Formats: sequence, C-alpha cells, structure tokens
Amino acid sequence: MLNLHLSFLRLRLIQVFCLIVVSFFPLAVQAQNEELAQQLLLASPQVIRADADLLSYTNGLAEAAIDEHCAACHGADLTGDVGVPNLVDYEWIWGVTGFEMTEVEPMLEIMQTILYGVRNENCDDAIKTYGACPDTRYSEMPAYGQLGMDEDMLNNLVDYVFYLSGEDVNPFAVEAAESIWPVCVECHGTDGSGFKPFGGPDLTDDVWLFGSTGQEVFDVLQNGRMGVCPAWADVLDAATIKALAVYILNRVNGF
Repeated sequence: MLNLHLSFLRLRLIQVFCLIVVSFFPLAVQAQNEELAQQLLLASPQVIRADADLLSYTNGLAEAAIDEHCAACHGADLTGDVGVPNLVDYEWIWGVTGFEMTEVEPMLEIMQTILYGVRNENCDDAIKTYGACPDTRYSEMPAYGQLGMDEDMLNNLVDYVFYLSGEDVNPFAVEAAESIWPVCVECHGTDGSGFKPFGGPDLTDDVWLFGSTGQEVFDVLQNGRMGVCPAWADVLDAATIKALAVYILNRVNGF
C-alpha cells in the first residue's frame, strides 16, 4: 500500500513539474525572440546570413509580413504584376543604384520605402509637401495627353521610348520626339536610364512595369501613372521592417 502511495506521489510530482515547464515555455520563447529582435536591429545583412538562428528568425518575420500585408499586391513570391513592381529582380525604381559599397546602403533604401511608402497621402494635411506625406517616395508620371500633347506627339514619344530600349523604330518619329524628350529628362535622365532619387524607371532595359506594347506605353504617356504603396511605419514594428528589407535584399542577391 505504501509503495502504491509513493508511486502516485511520484506521478503527481512529475505532472506538476511538466505543468511548470509548459507554463514557462512561452515565456522562454518570448525572451528568445526579443533577444533575436534586438540582434536583428543591430546586425548587417552579412551578419544575419552568417547566423543560422538569426537568419531563420528574420525570414520568419518577413514571410509572415509578406503573407499578411504584401502578397495581395506583389504576390506571394514578390514578383509583382502589371503596375506592381517585381521586388526580387534587382530592377530598382527607388534609391538603390547597384553601385553601393556595402549591403547596408541598399537595405536602408528599401527600409525607407517600406517605412514611408510611395506617394503616401495618409497624414495630416498640415504636414504634407506637394500633396504627400513627409519622407514618402514621391514622383509624378504626368498625363501628357491632358497637358497638351496630341496623338502624333505621343506616338512619336512612344517610338522614342522604344528607341531608348534598343528597338528598331521609325527614325523620323525619333527625330520628331527629340524636341519633346527634355520634359522626361528630370526623372528618366538624358539617356533614359532613370534617376533613382526621383523614382524614374530605366527605359533602356527590357523591364516594363505597365506593359511593353506600343498601346500600353501610349496609355502611360497619355494618362499618366501615380501608383501608391502604403506606409508601414505605424503598422509593422522596427524588427519586421528591417527583416523585410533584409529578406528582399537576400532574395535579389540569390541568397
């Protein structure tokens, strides 16, 4: 009888011990995650990649945020769609030039876009500049059809855009458009390769955000484009925003 009682007591002690362990497990995980978040905020992309636990934590944060907030526009694989940039092809519209000396610089440029969005207007009117919020990425692709360009001028400019990307086009149209092209230089550069601080896409490559047919390019020139990306500064915490920037940069660089 005594042995039975002792066995029951041992079983009870084991149950109590298991309950204590289970109750403390979430706290331990939380503490570990808080420590990893602090490490993430202080680490460069190279340091993050070199630490398996930190990289796993970073990827987990980023992938959860992508599923919840980014995939609806950019797709689950971040390759975008018509009018929505591909985030993993190294064709940058904003900030990143490809000539940065370290990975920290492009990471910060990506964070700028995530934090403050593109053409974000969701703030108090008193602090807006040019109709948009402070620090948001802002540029305008004018609707030239509403600014006085007729159909012939727009068609000539379409040929000029294709000429910049190496297409075989009507040379007379290109010559006629040379007098119009200067209005595009501020954002796209004299050679059409784009100006990243102003969000001017490169027109000399084979990447087309709104389509590559003549009609699609004509429509952009005629009606303009003012796409918007929300600002995530008030939605996502600092660790998640950095995780997204590092994750995108790693994907672009093939890691």
